[in-house]
Amino acid sequence: MREGWHYIYAMKRSLLKNTMLAVLAVILLLVPTGVTLLLRDPGQVSEEAVDEAKAELGRYALLHPEEEIRTLAVVDYSKPSFMKRMVVIDLQSGQRLPCRVAHGKESGKLFARSFSNVPESNRSSLGLFRVVRAYSGDHGLALRLDGLDSLRNGNAAPRDIVVHSAEYVSIPYILWNLVTLEGPRIGRSNGCFVVSRGDIVPVARRLDHGGFIYSWSGNPENK
Repeated sequence: MREGWHYIYAMKRSLLKNTMLAVLAVILLLVPTGVTLLLRDPGQVSEEAVDEAKAELGRYALLHPEEEIRTLAVVDYSKPSFMKRMVVIDLQSGQRLPCRVAHGKESGKLFARSFSNVPESNRSSLGLFRVVRAYSGDHGLALRLDGLDSLRNGNAAPRDIVVHSAEYVSIPYILWNLVTLEGPRIGRSNGCFVVSRGDIVPVARRLDHGGFIYSWSGNPENK
């Protein structure tokens, strides 16, 4: 009887191993196509998100006519994290800079589904943020933020929610997660807006001095 169980166990292990190898082979075959698509990603931000962001910024501008408003970054969390779901818009020229951006580790894996304004929640926050200033911190060049919605992101400063960069926002990290069966996603933050190492300088240059960020979920329940 014991030999019979050993045989069944060995068969199950062999089947599992063969299945894993088959899945890995398929993934490796798809990698070249995936890399091409990732490199060619033109930006995946909903125009509904952009329209809502501009409307919210317009309401803020009416109450603060003394402030300079030059650029607006729109983050569309309805998109998966491997896409370039943040776009930085020059409000005068209309020029757009798309880039990838991470969400909080407790907001979800591939998609950001849950949001919070609570300290230590490790979740992303929604709503309008004002860029305070650029600075150099633990992650290098970064941007301080002020949450402008008391309910949705008013704790941004106490939570130390900033814009910074990290290695985990990159195509190699997406591919590593794909091969290890973690899904085609970038890494996650403690709630900060994290962009790639290559994007932080152009993003900071555009958003410093008169920049705003609007974080959008696409889910009416998160209003």
